[in-house]
Amino acid sequence: MAISRRVGLAAAIAGSAVAGTVLPFTAHAASAAVLHVNNAYNANCSDGGTGTQAQPFCTVQAAANVAEPGQTVQIAPNLRLVGQVTIKRSGLPGKPIVFKGDIPYDTPSSLVGTDSWGQGETPAAHAFVFEGVHDVTLTGLSLAAPQEAVLVKDSARIVLDRNDVSGGNPVFNGVRAYPEATPTIRVTGTSADVTVSRTRSYGAPVAGVAVEAGVSGTVVTTNQIVEATGRGVIATDAPGTIVVGNTFARNCQTDLELAGTSTGAVVENNILYKWPASQCTGTYPTATPLVVSAGSTQGTKVDYNSVVRSSPVSYSWGGTSYATPEDFRATGQGAHDNDANPQFNQVMEYEPAGTVGLTDAADPTAPGMLATDLYDRAPADHPLPDTAPAGFRDRGAIELQDPLHVELSGRPAPVRDHPLNASFWGDFSAGWSGTGTLDFGDGSAPLAVRSEFSFPDHDYPAAGTYTATLTGTSQSGLVRTATSKVTIAPVPDLGAQFTWGNGDRSRAQVTVAAQTTSPWPVARHVFDFGDGTAPAVVEGPNTPAPLTHEYGVGGTYTITETVTDDHGRSASSSRAVRVAGPQAGVPFTGYFGGPTSHNGLFDNGRWALSYNKSDSTPSSNWSFGDPGDLPVVGNWDNTCQCQSGIYRPSTSTFALKHGDGSVSTVQFGDPGDVPVVGAWDRGRNDQLAVYRPSAGLLAVRHDDGTVTTLRFGDPGDLPVVGDWDGVQHAQFGVLRPGRNAGDPNLFILRHDDGSVSTATYGEKGDLPVVGDWLGTGRTTFGIFRPSTHVFALSNAYAGRADVAYTLYTSTY
Repeated sequence: MAISRRVGLAAAIAGSAVAGTVLPFTAHAASAAVLHVNNAYNANCSDGGTGTQAQPFCTVQAAANVAEPGQTVQIAPNLRLVGQVTIKRSGLPGKPIVFKGDIPYDTPSSLVGTDSWGQGETPAAHAFVFEGVHDVTLTGLSLAAPQEAVLVKDSARIVLDRNDVSGGNPVFNGVRAYPEATPTIRVTGTSADVTVSRTRSYGAPVAGVAVEAGVSGTVVTTNQIVEATGRGVIATDAPGTIVVGNTFARNCQTDLELAGTSTGAVVENNILYKWPASQCTGTYPTATPLVVSAGSTQGTKVDYNSVVRSSPVSYSWGGTSYATPEDFRATGQGAHDNDANPQFNQVMEYEPAGTVGLTDAADPTAPGMLATDLYDRAPADHPLPDTAPAGFRDRGAIELQDPLHVELSGRPAPVRDHPLNASFWGDFSAGWSGTGTLDFGDGSAPLAVRSEFSFPDHDYPAAGTYTATLTGTSQSGLVRTATSKVTIAPVPDLGAQFTWGNGDRSRAQVTVAAQTTSPWPVARHVFDFGDGTAPAVVEGPNTPAPLTHEYGVGGTYTITETVTDDHGRSASSSRAVRVAGPQAGVPFTGYFGGPTSHNGLFDNGRWALSYNKSDSTPSSNWSFGDPGDLPVVGNWDNTCQCQSGIYRPSTSTFALKHGDGSVSTVQFGDPGDVPVVGAWDRGRNDQLAVYRPSAGLLAVRHDDGTVTTLRFGDPGDLPVVGDWDGVQHAQFGVLRPGRNAGDPNLFILRHDDGSVSTATYGEKGDLPVVGDWLGTGRTTFGIFRPSTHVFALSNAYAGRADVAYTLYTSTY
């Protein structure tokens, strides 16, 4: 059965060191050629080529046939290379030939040989055969075959490292391909100095590793040999065998047997965990974990092993059985042996738990000990008491690691009042004991954290990309970090918005409600109600309670809100608001019969017109429009007199009432515009126009549907339209209110030739009126003073005295 590696293989085996033993290889020169093997789809492979990466060999055998000392045969990951590879070429001391299948973490290793699920294949006996060769390394592969997965015969300085192996007579296509079961790895003949290291063997029918008569100097180190129906390791008549740092678990027969005359052996730092015989099938000669024959005791050392038996016997030494490690010490061996249960976590593939007697309990000076464990991990000092003479090596093939764990993720999480906020989550597990800090990457002081999933949010000082780092440090000095990049967007603009209402129309009051859009907390709102009174100041928050303001009289006012946030940013918004209630009304002028212009007042849909310019009582009253509308007067019907109309600022709609009583509507302008009407097209009838005070922009809608614009005036000016030049069509002008109460107003009038004339008339608070008061065919100006209801009409252009009179709407 092929076993996929679950952990990444390290760089080449060349260069590793086995403590106490001179390994038969070193790192080959950086300039050594690499031969590539890759039979994947579209790999463009050829066994007749030179093994370049662009045209690799299709089979390992083709590469093996030409490999030179110091060369590496690089086998691509996740391949299935069916067939036996026979190694016939040798390397040199210090320049081995390396067959390398090292692969990244989590990538399936390549299989060489024949797996037990093959269909329609003729299974080769072996995956690799080494016969009469020397200085060859095999690393990083899954190896499977019906006989020995690896057979080493009459060879020297062979290294088998970081491989997964299975074999020994599995079933192919429903039958066994060979009559006899065999070891998974066999070392035989006159072989010498063979190393089997960091290899995983599963389910061996005879033995995971068999070292046979005539073999010397074999090193079996840091391997995991588990769930075999046969033995773990058996060495027969093989002097100098070293078996150190291995994990034997749930094997049905003996975990380790030194048979015949295997003298001078070293058996140290192993875990031998027996599976009860009831879990196995068949009859076995013994279930004793460790067996050393009488001919193998001479010069052999057994110590620092953990032996957990399932039968009455733990050891057989020279033919005598011993039930416990304490009993075994009578032989002079096993002074530090124990029966500490590893409590394997099989999910982690036989990783033991932290246990006194296993953790930091191995002899680091034992011959054959590697610098790293089965998964290439360095030793870690467990907080449990050390029981070894020096260092902190664990027994078995796996070095228990500090479970110190850090994990970090972050994302922008702007919320109200915290636009530069970010959220973080992840994990900090202190492991054997440790501390954690979270550095947000902006120069602020790192935050101490405990084991948790969610970390506090953090406000960054400005927009940008930051790298947050979670660092865990164990008491033994182990440091692990995790990082997360967070990109913080720029802070959105501050927006000053408000709504208004005039619910009680019997009073000249307005209620405003701020609807500020602010990423930062609002420090204050300032409302200027446009009537000369002191602005109202409201200290925060973003949405304060509605604010009510009482005017002296109803009318149209420009309300301005200025908002300032707690970062010193400001924004303003203005709206022209029509306020109902007791008021003087809005003045209008037009030809309603006769040669001169007549004045009137519009108040909440009620019209009051005066014909005689002397009586405070209106000559005529009628209704048209609603509260909030503005009056417009013009010649809609191409007759000799004007008709009334209204402009509704909320919908930018003109409603024009014709002489036959019908009403036509035209939508033109934007909310906040002021309507102005005049004979722009030099005809008898008038055209519509609007003036935008905030931009000083006049827009005229002509009879043919075109629109022309003129920029004239400053923000806050009031528009006026009349025939200043007596040329039978309209010219434009503005009234610029005085700056302070009592200051004079300035009329600025634009003539056809582009010249501008000015005149002062009235004072701040007055509203402009224009008309031909004397019937001369030329328009002049005047004012209406809301506070006294007085019209004052200038006749200076004709050398006549001004006219002043009072007019009331009688609406309330």
